[in-house]
Amino acid sequence: MENSKKMWRIFLLAFLAIASMFAVRSGHARGDDKVPSRTKPLPTSIKNPVLIKFTGEIDYRRTAYLRGKLVRAKSLGADLIVVEIDSPGGLKNESLELAEELRDIDWAYTVAYVPREAISGAALIALGTDAIIAGPNARLGDIGVIGFDPQLFAFRLAPAKIYSVLVRQARDIAESKGRPPDLAEAMIDKDVLVYRRIDAQGLAEFSTRRVEPNIAPPQTLDGGWALIPESGAERFLTLSGVRAKELGLAQVLVNSQAELDQHLGLDVPYRIFEYKVTDTLVFWLNTPLITALIIIIGLVALYTELAAPGIGAGAMIAGLCALLFFWSRYLGGTAGLLEVMLFLSGLAFLLMEIFVIPGWGLSGLMGLVLMMLSAIMASQSFVLPTTDREWNTLLTSLVVLLGSTIVVLILASYITRRLGSIPIFNRLVLAGPAADGFASEADKASGKPMQPVHPVVSVGDWGLADSVLRPAGRARFGRNIVDVVSDGSFIERGTQIRVTEIEGSRVVVTEVDPLRDVRPA
Repeated sequence: MENSKKMWRIFLLAFLAIASMFAVRSGHARGDDKVPSRTKPLPTSIKNPVLIKFTGEIDYRRTAYLRGKLVRAKSLGADLIVVEIDSPGGLKNESLELAEELRDIDWAYTVAYVPREAISGAALIALGTDAIIAGPNARLGDIGVIGFDPQLFAFRLAPAKIYSVLVRQARDIAESKGRPPDLAEAMIDKDVLVYRRIDAQGLAEFSTRRVEPNIAPPQTLDGGWALIPESGAERFLTLSGVRAKELGLAQVLVNSQAELDQHLGLDVPYRIFEYKVTDTLVFWLNTPLITALIIIIGLVALYTELAAPGIGAGAMIAGLCALLFFWSRYLGGTAGLLEVMLFLSGLAFLLMEIFVIPGWGLSGLMGLVLMMLSAIMASQSFVLPTTDREWNTLLTSLVVLLGSTIVVLILASYITRRLGSIPIFNRLVLAGPAADGFASEADKASGKPMQPVHPVVSVGDWGLADSVLRPAGRARFGRNIVDVVSDGSFIERGTQIRVTEIEGSRVVVTEVDPLRDVRPA
């Protein structure tokens, strides 16, 4: 039992150390208010283009889908990413995060292709790309923020306190890609009017003015400013593809996919990603609750297999859980061959510690660290966190792994004491002869129970541990080798033991206490 307590301390100290190391977060200060430019030209030669079809409402599933495909495209070495957007919008925060992720991509040229519509959050996502290429009749804009009002039990426009922050963020995103930030603001704030004029160099300039209550907005202002027709009181700015091109929001107009490819100068086919049923399955498998269940079931199944060797079902269930975990992470874009190799290496070190090397030493500790590291790396697309979202992802992974491990340790302790009497598990343990508890039909009729019978050993027999019992292993009784299970404690090889319980083919042993136990004559 002392060794068991040491295991608990090792697990808890390791996880607390990791959590403490990553929980220290530093603030990010901006040195000035100037928005850094992230514009880049279209590559002269494109060798590995990727087309991601992004359709439907922007919810958590499609957010995870697009984020995963971007990570997958990076791992494939993509130099061009075309996001084909056809969406009415959806969740605000998720749309903003996707726009910022697209804005910050420096390993590929990004294009938002809008053949029909990019409304609300979808328009925000398009603002984060290097180029917006739209159909002539496409619709872009209307990023008004709505929320649910519990008092009215209805959806209503969000107050200024909420959308004013989004205005600042959208302006920064648009400005970083060389687009008019005033147009982005008017898409979010219905009380903003946008005026335009052409300067001496023939370039368009924009200016904003707020709507005055009960006063019709002027069509022109001093200095040659003219109100753009799409801007008006109580109106979120929404532009057609043609107008988006004229105002500098979109770069190119195309009538078809073929024209898009011709403009981009493609002479190699796309690698196409499209939302499928498997993406929904991957989303649910990657949620923290399902992830925790997979880890718990897999580790408990593995422990059960080691505690009752020869069953086989535990090993198969553990293998299936490991396959589900890494398969969902691979399709989600966060896991690859490295994470799988780390996990298998950790498992190999752990099995060596259990079956080959006596004592809990370097091999077992290294195996645990490698398995934990592989699980964390497989759940994220970065090495060290730098943004708030990455910190939240890392801390979520640590909490899931720590919580799952604690649950597994509790269940393992219970299984060690009760294996053979737990429903379902007791069916997996092979029963010996006369498993109904009676020596014969006559004794069964009379109700006379039989004593536990084993072909080699009996309760009270003494022997030597032929391997380390953790808790399962082998023991030598005279010239016979028997598979045994300890009473919950780890027993070193060569330790004197005695049989305390027999349940069918399951033999339970305990370490002999020289001061208390007396060997039978």
